[in-house]
Amino acid sequence: MTKVCERAMPLGCLVVMVALVIGMSAQSGGTGSSKSPSEIPASLAEKGKNLTALKAVMSVNSTYDKGKHRQDLKGFLLYRRPTDFRFQGVGPGGNSLFELIIKATRFELFIPSEGKLITGGKDCFGRNFPDVAEIEALIPIALLQWKEVRFDKLLSNDSNKVMIRFTYQGRIWAATLDKEKWHLLRVIRLTTAGDIDLTADFGDFSSGEYGWLPRHFDVRSLTGDWRTVVRINSLETNPFLVEKNFQLEPVFSPKTEECK
Repeated sequence: MTKVCERAMPLGCLVVMVALVIGMSAQSGGTGSSKSPSEIPASLAEKGKNLTALKAVMSVNSTYDKGKHRQDLKGFLLYRRPTDFRFQGVGPGGNSLFELIIKATRFELFIPSEGKLITGGKDCFGRNFPDVAEIEALIPIALLQWKEVRFDKLLSNDSNKVMIRFTYQGRIWAATLDKEKWHLLRVIRLTTAGDIDLTADFGDFSSGEYGWLPRHFDVRSLTGDWRTVVRINSLETNPFLVEKNFQLEPVFSPKTEECK
């Protein structure tokens, strides 16, 4: 390119540069980016592969029954790939509301005020606590654990954003990403009939190695009539976590119930 410009007049050099840009755009499908839509899942999986665990302090605001009921709490989250999850909910007065551990297909939920420990399968947990279950299930997507994501089709593509449809764990999703830093801005989950039943908007990204981690989640269930907004106040990536971090240790022996 330099040698061509050295031999050309300034206007001629500009024409050559424009022609090259047009040619490069045509080769990338007119997107203005070298990333092919079908390559996005693998690219995101590569981007998130070094994130093995995290600690987070967050505020969680939930509304139910079309806004008629509301719950605000502070949350302490531990997460370790691929499926270890621990979350403690603390009320406005500082009292512990619950302690939740999910490992693989099982869960344990300790409720101190009732002296009760509920255990069972994740399916039962999802039926009884749908909002918490949905957010826990969204974590692998938000953390770009996209190894098992299958690209389906390109839905839209403009100068700022791209939207793709993908399949993950047997469900159909749509994802919107910005094309400057490839941050995941939104995911939508579809029913088998093609209707939207869940939306999750992500935001408040920062800079650095893990700047693509969202600090803000806005999750809405259209079928369940609930909305939960999560704001992460403190975040530590790749902390040293051991098995003991994902075991409950009540100060007294609680009454154990099987989830129904």
